[in-house]
Amino acid sequence: MGTFHDTADPLHGITVVAESGDTVYVGRCHARENGTILLLDVDQHTNGEDGKTNQEYLTRAARFGVWKKHEKLTLKADDVSGLSPLSDHFPRPGAKTAPVVETVAAAAPAPVAKELATLTADPVEAPVQLTEAAATEVRRLLETEEREGQGLRLAVSGGGCSGLVYKVEFDTQNEGDIVVSCEGFDVLMDRKSTIYLRGVTLDHQQGLSGRGFQFNNPNASNTCGCGESFSV
Repeated sequence: MGTFHDTADPLHGITVVAESGDTVYVGRCHARENGTILLLDVDQHTNGEDGKTNQEYLTRAARFGVWKKHEKLTLKADDVSGLSPLSDHFPRPGAKTAPVVETVAAAAPAPVAKELATLTADPVEAPVQLTEAAATEVRRLLETEEREGQGLRLAVSGGGCSGLVYKVEFDTQNEGDIVVSCEGFDVLMDRKSTIYLRGVTLDHQQGLSGRGFQFNNPNASNTCGCGESFSV
């Protein structure tokens, strides 16, 4: 694990994978000190659990994020065989295997203008916008994962340190969904989630600092410092 320092930890605030025996822990690294590692909003998976290997679990976690099982979790550094950013476990753009999406993040509206993808909605005006970067990444993932007939589902559920969290996954259309058509795929939303998503712009940024998909929500009255939950 190396030496713990009093200086700013480069992993602070980053979604990391901590490996301990047959179990992996995915959470936001808060501090490494006194021989311990403190993670926030943590999920865990043991190899073979639910019929999935740890790598299969991590692949899904990197695409769509995790459902936390622990608000806080302290691990002994001596018990951890590896600690690294979640994104480091997967190929980067240009590799033969498509990179995966890192943990979904929420962000305040960005003042920088971005090119928006063309969207149409039926039967209501499009409640969300996707930047061209986000639409391009969704199309790439749908193609590489061979998810024919599926669309991008955006949803909001209770949880997180600010009360609400975003959900992103590939899914088929359900009865009653609001469907927003984008070139090459549909964006799917249940009507309850649309209340919180109206006016939102979904962006995508490559690299660790970019944090993958980001929600710019003008309706959020408070966004958690972790950037992964919000309140209205």
